[in-house]
Amino acid sequence: MRTLLSQFCEAFDATVRPLLTPISEANAALNEAEGDLGIPEVRADLLDLQHRIQGLVDKVAEQQAYVLLFGPLKSGKSTLMNALAGTYVSEVSSLPAYPCMVYLSHAEERVFYVSRYSGEMERFTDPAALYGHVNGAHEELASKLRASEAAEIEFDPSRHFQDAIRKVDVRLPAGDLAQSGAVLVDTPGLYSRMKFGYDRMTKEFRDSASCAIFVVKSDNLFLEQVFEEFEDLLELFSRIFLVVNLDTTKSDLSPDGSLVPSLEQEDPLRIIDAFENLAMSAPLKRAADDGRLKIYPVDLLSAASHRLSEPAEETPEVPVRGQANFDAFLEDLTDYLNSTDYLVAFLGDSLRRASCLLGDLEGVCSHDSITALREHADALDAQRQDQQRRRHAVHRLRAFDWRSAFQELDEKLAPSIRERAAVASKATEKELDRLVNQWFLSDASFESLIHDDLIPRLAGFEAELTGFVAETLEEEVQPGTAGLLLPSNIGADLHAADIDLGELGLESLGAMSKDSALGHVTAPVALKRVPVKRSVLDWLLFRSQARCRERLFGSETNPAARIPVDRKTRRLGEDGRRTILRELDLFKSRFFVETIQRAHRHLVSRYADFAVDAMAERLEAREETIGLRLQDLVDSLMQRRKVLSHIASLQARAGEVRGGVDELTAAYGQTEPERLIQPVPSGGLPTAPQIDGGITTIPAPAALNAAAQATEAAPFAPGLIEIPPAPMPEDDRVGEDELSAS
Repeated sequence: MRTLLSQFCEAFDATVRPLLTPISEANAALNEAEGDLGIPEVRADLLDLQHRIQGLVDKVAEQQAYVLLFGPLKSGKSTLMNALAGTYVSEVSSLPAYPCMVYLSHAEERVFYVSRYSGEMERFTDPAALYGHVNGAHEELASKLRASEAAEIEFDPSRHFQDAIRKVDVRLPAGDLAQSGAVLVDTPGLYSRMKFGYDRMTKEFRDSASCAIFVVKSDNLFLEQVFEEFEDLLELFSRIFLVVNLDTTKSDLSPDGSLVPSLEQEDPLRIIDAFENLAMSAPLKRAADDGRLKIYPVDLLSAASHRLSEPAEETPEVPVRGQANFDAFLEDLTDYLNSTDYLVAFLGDSLRRASCLLGDLEGVCSHDSITALREHADALDAQRQDQQRRRHAVHRLRAFDWRSAFQELDEKLAPSIRERAAVASKATEKELDRLVNQWFLSDASFESLIHDDLIPRLAGFEAELTGFVAETLEEEVQPGTAGLLLPSNIGADLHAADIDLGELGLESLGAMSKDSALGHVTAPVALKRVPVKRSVLDWLLFRSQARCRERLFGSETNPAARIPVDRKTRRLGEDGRRTILRELDLFKSRFFVETIQRAHRHLVSRYADFAVDAMAERLEAREETIGLRLQDLVDSLMQRRKVLSHIASLQARAGEVRGGVDELTAAYGQTEPERLIQPVPSGGLPTAPQIDGGITTIPAPAALNAAAQATEAAPFAPGLIEIPPAPMPEDDRVGEDELSAS
């Protein structure tokens, strides 16, 4: 039979469960991220939310009832679990010292599941192996806790030690639990050193539809410390059962020295009365008056012993001391969990918890670390775009004809160089002619004319012109443009590529030397070209011109013979003067041109070659550097965008799920309690709000169809709660106060 409640459970499951996929994907992306990209605090929160949402949807889908047990260490919680389960839960007794939740449910075979904060799970079938594993884990946890305390860090296992145990599922044959389908949840003992266990418990189980059982020994009933935490828990549960664990074997000393039965044995209700009248705080009093808090004095050891030793169907011949109080407690607990009040609380609290979890999830997605990551990604993207712009600039610069640009520099310098060469050559010509004429008026040798007069003057011209070219080139390069007049777009590309043209120009100037353009002056007049007049004796002796020149000038290789003026006039005459001047003119015409060309070649052209090569090297190196930087930026950006994409997808899906939860709240939130267990036609209220992303309605398990029929079942004699059996879900409880604080 399909009921309104089962229909709601189906719709709720189909609405909220799909949220687990993007949460899991976001967690996977964070786990794969390197270093700080993983955002440990966000990853821990998401993993925690995944556990809690998983627990919520499983709980609603299977309509399970959690019975939560809490209280101080050694208060009798494990004993109460034995009594409620109707079986000896020896495996649980070693676990309370470890700050984790222990879930107890029925299963055909005994098996244990240990879940860690990291999401990893281990399976055990041997209680001894479980005991050893938990003890070892306890030592590890204690070590991590001490290290955090030493570092003055508030320890949180979800962030600082994800290998810590989060929960233990104990599944074993328990006849009473098999009939009820209830799940008993043992919490970490209060006031232990590992306080985070209790804090997590209150966080995970606030606003739940389950009730809570607080166990306290009668000796501690009047201790104010015991109820400091209890008063806070009053706001977390719709119903709390306070079980005062009595020791009915205790005795008191009488005035005559004999032992008499203690008050716990004779009249335990007087202890409760005293507590209510003398020690109960105002919040506890209000809760008791409202019916949200009920107090039961129970000898748990005796009750558990009876429950485990007597067949459930049999009634003992002799009433067990204190059994009536336990039976009353069990009856009230069963009635509450089978009541429409519980069903209404189950529905309303499920919707409220979903809304709170969504708010928590939205808060995680808007975490400062996510915002910082997004800002960093934006900054990286801006850097990526900048590097791409730089790379494009380098590509354009590499395609630019730099050879032509420097050719323009050459052409720019050519007119001034030619003008200066013309002036210098004219002056040099006059000076050379003067030196020749002066030589004819002196006794100097031909060697002296060549090497002391003509060559130094020609070298002076060479040095003057080369210096002028070098100076002119330097003047063009010094302003910082390398002597080039470039289009504005090329200048912008150079700036984008971070290439200093002025620096490149100066470097190219420094790499060359003007000395290479100097030292190219040779003898302007060849001795063998100078005619010598023959004397009569020369004719008579048939002396050749070569012999006559040797007699006049000296050897051809060393014409250093001193020649008197009259002898020069007689033997060389005007013909000799004209010949020397003509040969000199021929040399000058070649020399001036070659000197200009050489200055261009060794200075301007070589500068251009250096600069073009340097530019090519710079651009190649810059492209490689930009490429590597760009790849690093792209890799880093992709990593961050991958994380942000999953977070954004998760955030969007959370918004869609919130809309679905709001629709469910509008459809079911004001349902009258009696209608929840009534059959509904197939075309009743919507089975599930449709959410973008292809979410479809998930069929309800068979247990759901029977869930709302619990009130029609036969009364449960020795057991607990008459709701259908269901598999164990992931633990999950969350409260409004915690979410608001986050």
